[in-house]
Amino acid sequence: MSTSSNPQAAATQAEQVRAHFQRQINRLFEEVARLSEQDLEPSNYYGEFLQRVLAGIAAPAGVVWLRTPQGNLQLQAQANLRQVGLEENEEGRLAHNELLRQAMMTGRPVLALPHSSFAAAEAGGQAAGNPTDYVVLLAPILVDKLVVGLIEVWQEANRNPDARQGFLSFVVQMAGLASVYARNHQLRQMSGQQQLWIQLEAFARQAHSSLNPLEVAYTVANEGRRLVECDRISVGVRRGKKTSIEAISGADVVEKRSNLVQRMRRLTDRVIVWGEKLVYNGNRDDSLPPDVLDALDHYLAESNSKLLVILPLQDEREKESKRPPRSALVMESFEPAASPEQLMARLEVVGRHATSALYNAVEYRRIPMRFVWLPLAKIQDGLGGKARAITIGVVLGLLFLLWLLTVPPDVVPLPGQTLKMDAKGQLLPIERQWTYSPVEAQVFEISPDIEPSRNVVKGHDLITMFSADLQVKQLSLMNGIAGDEHEIAALLKQAESALQADKAQIDGNRQKKIAELKGKQRMLDEFLKRTGADPSNPGYFSIRSPLDGTILNSDFREKLRNRTVKPSEPLLRIGEKTGRWEVELKIPQKHIGQVLKAYEKNGGADLDVDVLVLAEPTRVFTGKLAHNKIGGEATPNQDEHNESEPVVIAYVRIDGTDIAEQERIPEVLVVPGTEVHTKVRCGKHRLGYSLFYGLWEFFYEKVVFFF
Repeated sequence: MSTSSNPQAAATQAEQVRAHFQRQINRLFEEVARLSEQDLEPSNYYGEFLQRVLAGIAAPAGVVWLRTPQGNLQLQAQANLRQVGLEENEEGRLAHNELLRQAMMTGRPVLALPHSSFAAAEAGGQAAGNPTDYVVLLAPILVDKLVVGLIEVWQEANRNPDARQGFLSFVVQMAGLASVYARNHQLRQMSGQQQLWIQLEAFARQAHSSLNPLEVAYTVANEGRRLVECDRISVGVRRGKKTSIEAISGADVVEKRSNLVQRMRRLTDRVIVWGEKLVYNGNRDDSLPPDVLDALDHYLAESNSKLLVILPLQDEREKESKRPPRSALVMESFEPAASPEQLMARLEVVGRHATSALYNAVEYRRIPMRFVWLPLAKIQDGLGGKARAITIGVVLGLLFLLWLLTVPPDVVPLPGQTLKMDAKGQLLPIERQWTYSPVEAQVFEISPDIEPSRNVVKGHDLITMFSADLQVKQLSLMNGIAGDEHEIAALLKQAESALQADKAQIDGNRQKKIAELKGKQRMLDEFLKRTGADPSNPGYFSIRSPLDGTILNSDFREKLRNRTVKPSEPLLRIGEKTGRWEVELKIPQKHIGQVLKAYEKNGGADLDVDVLVLAEPTRVFTGKLAHNKIGGEATPNQDEHNESEPVVIAYVRIDGTDIAEQERIPEVLVVPGTEVHTKVRCGKHRLGYSLFYGLWEFFYEKVVFFF
């Protein structure tokens, strides 16, 4: 009985052990399956998961590797990793890394015996292997046939070799449950990211929905706080050289006089000028700029922030500018629920959207005359777009301009309708006279007391001249007179001794000679008077001042010394400076027609003349041009060698009761020969004719007249 019953009992006991082991395995599967359905952090899940995997096969060590977005494996959870001795030598570590890489690339389970090796995946590459004293069991975590991680278990080498495949199968099944968690976690992440993207899209839409800086600031502060999940976000905007706190999350109105807001404004201003992000997480950073550190200390004395971040917002469009950023975000957390890095990362995302929104709003507010441009923009849209609006605007503008140029002056008075003719001239005394030589003669001597601007009296000797012809004529007359006197004296003596009968004849001859003498004497007197010749010095005569006045020209000594001058050449100009003055005007002949027509339209009254004295070119004076002061013929412009067109000489009056005192040329500017530019007012015409008179005349002369 005992012999036959013992094998049966052993079989029963073995069956009970297998059933117990199977129940334990099933329980572990159920626990891991429940864990895989829960919303746990990866670190928590894989830690619990690894404990159950190791417990299921009584393995001493294990690791869960997860694949990073860059494609590398990262340790997520481990148990007794130091026990296996991977770090004992560099070659073994490299062989183990290659083993992991090949398992991840192939996506198939791997069972590696102790100190085993495999062929290199590439010729000349590192061979994969297991450098430890344990059996390595590798199972991939697959999501949609993509390896997202590896489960690595080290099993004792002295365990039953027949059970190794069972151990590997267990690890593979557990990896399948981990795949369920990985898939669920990715779905939850995608759902969370989708929700975050929805919130972020709503935030961006609201932030960019207004161009009012205050509205944008409040949107960024309130909606940004929800996204970042902090306690408070404030928005500072720089205007000019000062920063203003425009919005604080949760506050309808910013009390800008409060100590907290004042110190926040000062701190934000210092950080904006600094241009770098300020992070305070409870520890004082002495490396900050002194002014920023001082403002931070003052603000923390008012605020209980455990985490404070001030992020300057510099738009891409102002990076080329050397000015500080336009705005900044102030994030505060009093009891941070998340890690500071996570909050700052969210703030960076909010800041990127807020930067352009605040920049656009501030730039829009800086546009001058917006109340004019906005209606114009609406009109442009109503007309059908920019191109059509520009076309219609140009056409209307041209029509309006054409109407302005052609409207008669008596219908619509406009500035610029007065036709003005240009002319040049010079200031001269009204009482003035040139001196000339009566005959062709040589300048012998200029009186030493004659200087420019020297006052002279009428008859004053100015220049001594010599003429050989004059000398001959004067000597001839003088010799003739002397001969006649001698003959008269001889006839008188002859009459005294002559007979009574001859006396009558001699007396007749003497009377005849006396008459000839008187005639020659009269001719000599007239000759001397006409030429101013010196009776005692034949051939020499003087040029005398024709009036009381002042010598006007200045370079006469250089021009006249030892020169032979003709009677038509002017020598000295004498003028009465203390008397009245006028402008000697040279009107080009192409303008004289318009000037004469202006008298007809003006009823013969004097024309107004705008006078610009070059000695004071910032003032315009007034003169009067009378009709009878315009020359009757055009003469070549001899004084201006560059001007070949003939001119008409005219004289402009610059005094009189009809000229206001403030419009008269001051006495200090009245200098003989001073050049002036004038415009003769020739009445009102159509604006186009007044502005383009010269162009019209040229076109008519060169084009219309040609045909």
